Amino acid sequence: MSKPALKKNHWTSRVNEVSVSKDARGDLNVALRGGAENGEFAYIGQVNEDVVLYKSGTLNEGELLLEVENLSISGLPLYDVQTVIKNCKGPVRLKTVRQGSKLNKDLKHYLSQRFQKSSPDHELQQTIRDNLYRHAVPCESKTV
Repeated sequence: MSKPALKKNHWTSRVNEVSVSKDARGDLNVALRGGAENGEFAYIGQVNEDVVLYKSGTLNEGELLLEVENLSISGLPLYDVQTVIKNCKGPVRLKTVRQGSKLNKDLKHYLSQRFQKSSPDHELQQTIRDNLYRHAVPCESKTV
């Protein structure tokens, strides 16, 4: 089965790859906002260009954070995203994308849309659902 054709202005054509070094204290100095606990994608907060140590690329306020070191973090709570970043060694590679009409910080809005199977949108929805499910379903333990 062939992959669906994507429009020229599809969000996948606007993905931004950035590499940011941590400072001497081990901080990335990038404000993160949102997170699944707020019903939102994790996204970039205010960017203070004077303290962010870019290795490549730049970040913009409001960009959605899709990946940290090739790990899809969409649908994770913000504290888990921050833990992933904290555990990274060396410069941290981030994938972000500018918000648009179909893909904005509102997880409910994005998950309510219908997409063709095997499309990047459908795959992102599945990632979000998987990550939400992992954090929302309680673990059962057997009692003796």
